[in-house]
Amino acid sequence: MPAATDLLLGPDYDLAFTEAGDLAVGASDSQHLALLFYTYQGEWKADPLVGIGLRRYLNAPLGPAEAAALNREASIQFTRDGFQVLALDLSDLSAAVLNAVRP
Repeated sequence: MPAATDLLLGPDYDLAFTEAGDLAVGASDSQHLALLFYTYQGEWKADPLVGIGLRRYLNAPLGPAEAAALNREASIQFTRDGFQVLALDLSDLSAAVLNAVRP
């Protein structure tokens, strides 16, 4: 399946516009992954189970149990969004490994 196409967001997560003033549309796979990371479950009205909530892991000690839970949750969320996870290691967030594609 080719990359997903959707409305694009700017760096501040507001709608992006073209120079002509139209809504920007384009490949959005990386945007989808970022939104999954940054949102919490319950923030998406259409599907309350969407979201990883990465912020709760950023300022807390990330031991083996927490890293395993984060990896498991990320894998579940990416798979639910239609990605095939080829590589995922979030045990060290400063050197995270993520390779996910749409089959």
